Amino acid sequence: MEVIPRSASRGRAALVELGYPAGDDVPLRASGRTFSGGGHFGVEIPAINTFRQLKATIAALQDQGVYCTRFDETHGSFLLSNAEIGDMLAICRENGYGLVVGLGPRPEYDVKATFYRTPFGLEMGRQINNNDAFAHCIDEAFRLCDLGCRGITVYDVGVLKVLGELRAGGKLPRDLVLKTSSHCMATNPAIAKIFADCGADAITTAHDLGLPVLQAMRAAAPEAALDIPTDVYLSKGGFIRWFELSELVQIAAPMFLKMGASVQNHPYDSVKPEAAAERVSRVRVGLEYFVANAPEGLKPIPATDRLVCRPVLPTAA
Repeated sequence: MEVIPRSASRGRAALVELGYPAGDDVPLRASGRTFSGGGHFGVEIPAINTFRQLKATIAALQDQGVYCTRFDETHGSFLLSNAEIGDMLAICRENGYGLVVGLGPRPEYDVKATFYRTPFGLEMGRQINNNDAFAHCIDEAFRLCDLGCRGITVYDVGVLKVLGELRAGGKLPRDLVLKTSSHCMATNPAIAKIFADCGADAITTAHDLGLPVLQAMRAAAPEAALDIPTDVYLSKGGFIRWFELSELVQIAAPMFLKMGASVQNHPYDSVKPEAAAERVSRVRVGLEYFVANAPEGLKPIPATDRLVCRPVLPTAA
């Protein structure tokens, strides 16, 4: 069968010379990488935004005997009191789970971000557009670390860069994990490399990326974990990719499977105990598919790994 010539030949040749993929028709290969202490994957349940939701989800996990590594708070720390964040961190610490907290404030809460609320402004994502809000984000990072949080989700790449500099300079804890949100839209390997160069320890990928792009992201940002949505809210497309979980772990390790969202219509939906149990059941089904299709040797992240984001005791006032 004759192989046809490809379009954009100069562009493809330039990408190959720089070490980037020149198309999607590439063979899939195992990454050959693990977390620092071994292990290939973790499981993250997203949008656990209150202590009540967290408590119900932990109860459902224990009742159903389902593995989970950590949880992801997504509304933003700006909406939670010290007491509620402290309770969320404590219950995770006591039960052996990690917790990543979304950094606030974000443009949707900001008095100086009126443009963000327009159809055009939404296209800028959750980037901060004024110096005061930028300073507030940095201050929130200090607050979270004082409360014992060791995982922060960042929505603005500029904020990420500054937090990385503060951590490198010892102003923030050395064991703090910085994770980019899917709202930063890591949609290709070059963007993933930028995030890693700015200090990201974990990069949440855009929701609908195919295996070739994810494989290229792994190569472009070899030191960062990839956090990959495996099933998504109905408002984000509602897809479920259980049959690809084995391939995802093999090509993207070290990585986290973001699981359980497809039960809900929207990430801001309330997660009552019944919904928490249904989300955990969805995770259990996904992991059953993963176990049925995965080759031998794929292991979860060690509980002591820094990227679990296990909370520590709060700093004394």
